[in-house]
This record gives sequence, structure tokens and C-alpha cells, in this order.
Amino acid sequence: MTKAELIQAIADDSGKSKNDVATVLASLGRAVTGSLKGGADITVPGVGKLSAKRREARMARNPSTGATIDVPAKTVVKFKVTKDLAGAIA
Repeated sequence: MTKAELIQAIADDSGKSKNDVATVLASLGRAVTGSLKGGADITVPGVGKLSAKRREARMARNPSTGATIDVPAKTVVKFKVTKDLAGAIA
């Protein structure tokens, strides 16, 4: 589903204009980013939970050459789906 299709689907379901829905989605993106940057988890009701986790530095191997490479530490976003959504798509 593309962004435009998502906006259209939400607008059709809610009766709101596509501009209103696009504004809300942009606000949701900013809220999620701010929350994760601040170290807090964020739950999207009916969808799942997003959290930022620190991944430590490690050594990896290039499969084509066999050479070892350093993979630096970084922060990644983890997502855990709700039981209701998991059950609905199973």
C-alpha cells in the first residue's frame, strides 16, 4: 500500500478530507521520531509498539570475499505487532 492509498483508505473510512489525513500522518511521523529519539517507546493502538534499541559493535564476514569487517554500533527501531493484528492476519 502506498502513502496515497493509505491516505485515501483512511479518508474513506473516517469521512475526513485527504488533506486532514495527510496532516495527521505527518504529525504521527514526527511524534514517533521525537519519542524514539527521546528514548521512549511508542504504542500505536491496534497496530503495535515501536522501540529504539542499541545494537553493539560487532565483527562480520563478507560472504563473497571471506574478509572480516567491523560493523559499528548503532541504534535500530524494533517493532512488535499486537496480538489482535497478528491474529487477524494469521
